[in-house]
Amino acid sequence: MTWSRTSSSVAAAGATCQVGPSPTARAIRLENVRARDRAALDALLGAIPEAPPWDASVDPSDPVAPLLRDAGFEEYARTFAVSRAIDGLPPGDATPGIRLLTYTNAMAPRYSVAEAAAMADLATFGEMGSPTGYERGEGYGEFTVALRGERIVGFCFAQLPEGIIWWLGVVPPERRVGIGRMLVDSVARAVRASGGTHLLAEPEDTPDARGFAHALGFRDRGLRELLIRRA
Repeated sequence: MTWSRTSSSVAAAGATCQVGPSPTARAIRLENVRARDRAALDALLGAIPEAPPWDASVDPSDPVAPLLRDAGFEEYARTFAVSRAIDGLPPGDATPGIRLLTYTNAMAPRYSVAEAAAMADLATFGEMGSPTGYERGEGYGEFTVALRGERIVGFCFAQLPEGIIWWLGVVPPERRVGIGRMLVDSVARAVRASGGTHLLAEPEDTPDARGFAHALGFRDRGLRELLIRRA
C-alpha cells in the first residue's frame, strides 16, 4: 500500500483507464479498464508511464477480462464485493480482555507481527509483500486495532466517509470470539460520524470470509478477478 490519494487518467484510441497505487498488490492498479479490442488495449498499455507490474480488478464477465489475459495478465486472486447499510448492523458484543484503540505508526512492529499471522493465507498478502505499507497508515481513514494486553490481535482499516473496508484481519488463535464484529462495529461508527451511510468490502473469496460477511448482513455484489502482469 502506497499512501497516495492521487490517480491519473490514461487514454488511447478506443481505450481508457485510471492508474494509481494498487490496494492488493505491489503494483500499479489499472482501474475501470475499457478497451474495444486487443489493439486498443495494447495502445493503452503502451501509454501508461509506469512500468509493470500492473494489476486490475475486473468482473469475470467483463469483455475486457479476456483481453487482459491475452495481454499477459494472470489471475492471482478472486474476491467478492459486498455492501450493507450501517443502520441495522448487528452489534458486536464486547470480547472479554479485548480493547480497541486507534492505530498509530508507533505500533508498527507489533502490528506487522499481527498482520503476518492474520493474512498469511491470503493471495493478496503474498502479492503485496511484507511490509504492506499499512504499518504507515496512521491518519488515513479509520484504522482500529484490537489488543489483548499489549499484543495486537486484530485490525480494520476503512476509508472515510465512503465506508470501504480495505484491510481486516484477526490472528488465528483469536478468531470466532467476536473480535471481527467489534472491529467492524467500531469503524461503522466512525463512517457514520463522517457522514457515510454504508459499508463496502471486497474480501478474498473464501468460505470463512463469506460466512463472516453474511453473518453481518452484507449482501453480495458480484465476483471480481484480480489480474496481474508482472515485470
